[in-house]
Amino acid sequence: MHLSANDHTLIQNLRAEGVLQNVQEHLLDQSNGVILVTCADGDRFDDIYRHQARMQSQVRRDTRIHPLTSHGGALACAPGSPIHKRKLDSNVFLNQIADARDIKKINLIALYAHMPCAAARRAELDLPTALSLQIQAKNRVRVSNPGAEVHCFFHVDYEGAKKRTYFLSSDRWKTWSSHRHVLAMA
Repeated sequence: MHLSANDHTLIQNLRAEGVLQNVQEHLLDQSNGVILVTCADGDRFDDIYRHQARMQSQVRRDTRIHPLTSHGGALACAPGSPIHKRKLDSNVFLNQIADARDIKKINLIALYAHMPCAAARRAELDLPTALSLQIQAKNRVRVSNPGAEVHCFFHVDYEGAKKRTYFLSSDRWKTWSSHRHVLAMA
């Protein structure tokens, strides 16, 4: 599975608009660890996990990453997500997040999605829809986990050795997507 030429162009545009930003590790308090919600994709999980571990190395001697994986990662947490065909799947994932916070006493939740993603492709999700679902998932996780710090990350496999993780700005996404919607209606 590969990114399309349109996906490459869209990612460049989203970076230029500040929707996808370079990750600034110092802005995340990972001193007590992180609950990592990500896709179980065996071709990309290792890179995502190692990226999270590198971010933690700034503030911890040992990594403390509590991974929760499911096909589609954070996209599976969005309300009514087409990633899972069974309605209870997203609730089970939310319960696992709440349990991890309670058991491990970790307050930072990192929601990851990635492209290309087989689960997203199977559900016929384009890149903007996937990003929208990720923001919806963030809102849902926040509501079901009061007091948690929830951040969205988007991992892109540009094929070959080039993989990159970006911070997904909810505020910038809202502005970008509302402008896009207005243009689509014109």
